[in-house]
Amino acid sequence: MHDEIHVVVDSISAADETALKDDQRCHILRLIIRHGDLEWQDGERSLAELFGMVDATGKLPITSQPPIGVVVELFTKLAQEGKKVIMLTVDSVLSGTYQTACVAARQVMDDIKGADIRVIDSKTAACPISGIAMEVLKHTAAGMDIDEAEKMVARTETFFSVNTLDYLQKGGRIGAVGALIGSIFGIRPIVHLDKEGRLEVADKCRTRKKVMKRMVEMAAEKAPIEAIFVAHAEALADAEDLKQQLQGLFPNVPTMLTGIGTVLAAHLGPGAIGVFVRRKA
Repeated sequence: MHDEIHVVVDSISAADETALKDDQRCHILRLIIRHGDLEWQDGERSLAELFGMVDATGKLPITSQPPIGVVVELFTKLAQEGKKVIMLTVDSVLSGTYQTACVAARQVMDDIKGADIRVIDSKTAACPISGIAMEVLKHTAAGMDIDEAEKMVARTETFFSVNTLDYLQKGGRIGAVGALIGSIFGIRPIVHLDKEGRLEVADKCRTRKKVMKRMVEMAAEKAPIEAIFVAHAEALADAEDLKQQLQGLFPNVPTMLTGIGTVLAAHLGPGAIGVFVRRKA
């Protein structure tokens, strides 16, 4: 097995819930969450704990990207070991992780002769990033070079919805979506990430049932597809339902279901749910 190409993902990828957790060729950079005097790395606390803190105080947590020193340290270690690196980051519209990783990569490549570090904006979030990483590692293990592996990204379509607009409106980070829809009317937006990774309201529904129906329909419109992903914030029953509906439509397409982690949950709130499909090339 070829192992000269390693993959780095950030914790928003939910890699801890996949086979990547035990793959020595995959490395996870963890984002940071702060609530009051508490600070932790993504993955160290549960969503239930996070939502409990918000309910108790009425205040949302603050999230931040991995410190650049941590990124430089990891890239330096891998480069010194002779590894080529592909880093897949969460959508750069949602986080500054991509920009930080680019700065770190340039620094390490300037310092270490022959270092090869590619930083790629996935233009998505949650488990489809892990899905891309797993695909890259599978193909590079079989001999694919880093240039070809880099081209595998950017075929993922992202749809998500929230069960409450409170987090969107209070957080402000993606508050533009909340601003488009008045919660007083009970409207639930379905958000799509466009080709540039920007958020756009794809549809508006009045019930959770209709949201789920439309998300399945919109995902199915992207066929032919080669992979399906479902992610959720304490909404396992709905996530399982979406997974079953999509598997019914695409019985031979591999499907992954995970949570979304505390960083995304801090911005989207309890009940958030996402459907992602990777189009065939």
